[in-house]
Amino acid sequence: MKKIKIVLVIAFFLTFVCQINSQEISKNSIALTNVTIIDVESSQELENMTIIIEKDKILSINPSGSIDLKGITNKIDLKGNYVIPGLIDSHVHLFRPKNRKEILTKLLYSGITTVRDMGGDARVYQSLNKEIGQSKLIGPDIYYSANVFGPTFLKDPRTKFSNMGFEPGSAPWMRLVEENSNLEKIVLEAKEAGVTGLKVYSNVNPELLAKISNVAHKNDLKMWSHSSIFPSRPSDAVNAKVDVLSHSVGMIFEMESEMPDSFNEAIRISVPLQDFKNTDASSIEFIELFKKMKSNNTIFEPTLSAWSLKLRSEKPKANKSIEKVNPTKQLSNAANKMDVASMDNWARTITLSAYENGVTIAAGTDFNSDIKWVQDEIILLTECGLSSIDAIKAATLNNAKVIGIENSYGSISEGKYANLVVLTENPLNNIENIRTVLSIYKNGIEYKVNE
Repeated sequence: MKKIKIVLVIAFFLTFVCQINSQEISKNSIALTNVTIIDVESSQELENMTIIIEKDKILSINPSGSIDLKGITNKIDLKGNYVIPGLIDSHVHLFRPKNRKEILTKLLYSGITTVRDMGGDARVYQSLNKEIGQSKLIGPDIYYSANVFGPTFLKDPRTKFSNMGFEPGSAPWMRLVEENSNLEKIVLEAKEAGVTGLKVYSNVNPELLAKISNVAHKNDLKMWSHSSIFPSRPSDAVNAKVDVLSHSVGMIFEMESEMPDSFNEAIRISVPLQDFKNTDASSIEFIELFKKMKSNNTIFEPTLSAWSLKLRSEKPKANKSIEKVNPTKQLSNAANKMDVASMDNWARTITLSAYENGVTIAAGTDFNSDIKWVQDEIILLTECGLSSIDAIKAATLNNAKVIGIENSYGSISEGKYANLVVLTENPLNNIENIRTVLSIYKNGIEYKVNE
C-alpha cells in the first residue's frame, strides 16, 4: 500500500511538471537555450538552462531539453555562454554632462539596464525616461532622487544650476529643509516630481533627519543619505532608518567627536584631518554600527570608484574603453592636503568590515561628467574581499533593493522583467569576465554589442 502511495505521488508530480512545461508559449517568444545562469538569489551556477522570454518578462526557466520549444521560432543557442541579471548602477549623476544621451546608450551597451540618479533637475530625468520608454533613446531606465539639505548648503552652486525657474532651495527636487518646514508638503511635492526617494545631503541634524525619514517612508518613498550628513553621523542615519548609506570614506566620522556642520566644511577642513591610516575599521564602534545596519536592513553603498587610486591613475574598461576619471573639485583640493593612499585603503577596509559583519553591499560609481562603469565597481568590491557572486549581486539584486524594485528586477527569475546580460566567459572564474558582453536584453528587447 505504501509503494502505491509513493507511485501516485510521483505520478502527480510528473503530471504537474508536464502541465508547467506545456504552458502555452507564443510563437513570438524568445528561447535562450543551453546557457549557464549566474543565479544571484541562490549564489550558484545553473548549467544547461533554457530561459523563455515572453514580451518583456521571463516566462519560464527550465533545464534545457525538459520543455517543448516546437512553437517557438526565435531560438538562440547560448551553449558555452553565461547569463547574469541586467546590471544596475545605484549612484550616477547625469544632470551635468551635456552628452548624457550618448552616455546612456554607452551604459546600456555595456550591460547596465538601470541606474539611480542621485541629484539634479527632475524635469531632465522625466524627459529622458519618456524618450527611453518611447524607444526614441536607447538607455537604461532612470530612477532619481530629490535632494534635501539644510541652510548652509544653499552656498553650493549645485542648488542653483539645477533649479532653473525656482529660487534656490524651493524646487521639489532640490529642497531646503529646516525645523519649521512643512515636511509633508515637501515630500508630496517631491513625489509628484516622480522621484523614488529622498537623498539627504548636508546640514541636517539627527532629530530632523528622523522626522524626514518618517514622512518619506509614510509616503512610500525611499530614504537615501550620505554616510555622514554633517552634523549627523552614520549611526544617526541608521537610527533614523534610512534605507541606504552612501560613501565609504564618510564612515570614518562615526569616530569624530566634533562634527562639522556642513558637507563643504567637512570636505575643505575635516576630511584632510581624519586619520585614515590608523583608524581601525573593526573597532567596537563600527561593529556596533554594522550590527544596527544589519538589523535595520540598511544597505551600504561604498562608491569605491569615487576614491580608488586605481581608477584615477588608469583607464579601466567597461568593454573596450573608458574616459579618464577625475575627482570632484572639492575632493581634488582636499587631496592636496591628505594621504590619499590611506583614504583609498580605508575605503576598502571599511567596506570589507561591513561585508564581514553581514551588511548588504550595493554597487554605485558616483560618476558625474566622466563615465565610470559599475563593472569596475564590481571588480573593486572583489579586491576588497567580496566573493565574485556577492560582488555581482551588489550590482544586481542588492541594487534593485536600493531602489525598491527587487520584486520585478535584479535577478533571473520567472515573472521578473527580462533584463539580462549574456557573457562569453564565466565571471565567477575571473571577475574581469564581467566585461565579455555578447548581448543585452532590456525588457525583452535584445541589443547586440557588435552590431
